[in-house]
Amino acid sequence: IALFSLLLLAACAKEDSSDLAPDVPIYQDYKVLFDKLEDRTRAFATFRRTSSLGTRLQLTGGSSIRFNGQPYEVYTELDNYFYRWTENGLVDVSFEYTKAAQALFLNSIARADTHDIAVPNGVVLSRVNGGQVFWTGRDLEAGEVVEAWLRQSGTNGGRVSVNTTGAGSVVFAADDVEDLSPGTADLYFSRTRTLPLQQADGSAGGRRVVEVEARGTVMVQ
Repeated sequence: IALFSLLLLAACAKEDSSDLAPDVPIYQDYKVLFDKLEDRTRAFATFRRTSSLGTRLQLTGGSSIRFNGQPYEVYTELDNYFYRWTENGLVDVSFEYTKAAQALFLNSIARADTHDIAVPNGVVLSRVNGGQVFWTGRDLEAGEVVEAWLRQSGTNGGRVSVNTTGAGSVVFAADDVEDLSPGTADLYFSRTRTLPLQQADGSAGGRRVVEVEARGTVMVQ
């Protein structure tokens, strides 16, 4: 319990960026979700001291982040990403990080950076045997992850994932489907790949996470 509490405190910790010496490198963590369901782009950013394991930072004292030239819309400390921004349509996103009003780092995530995914027509899943679903889109490349989950009128089915290079399908076991009723259900796909930064702050590094989400209708028998 004590170890868990320490880990929780570390995960929730933050500090002001203005408290750091100018030569402390900052880890940049950017994510863009291309939400095909709502035709919307959701962008996220967070910053950490020194590395991916460092304390998260609230940008103060001349430091700032802009999304496509605009200020962030939401600041939250509820999960990994402090800074959030949303735009209608599936749009490319440029992240402009100003460090202590002295240095500017530019990184971007484009729709073309995604490997698209969609739910094919004619998918049938069994409440007794589950089933295999081959997605529409290229097979997985190294470092990619596909997650899939089922929903039906407020009931959640199972959630599965695959990260094997060359995979082109997911498999639902019977217990992933058994709580659903015969008839139609929604199948969701999320495809994620992680890319290096285009402009890093010294040795701190960072990442660009690209995610595309899609939904389709399947039949449950």
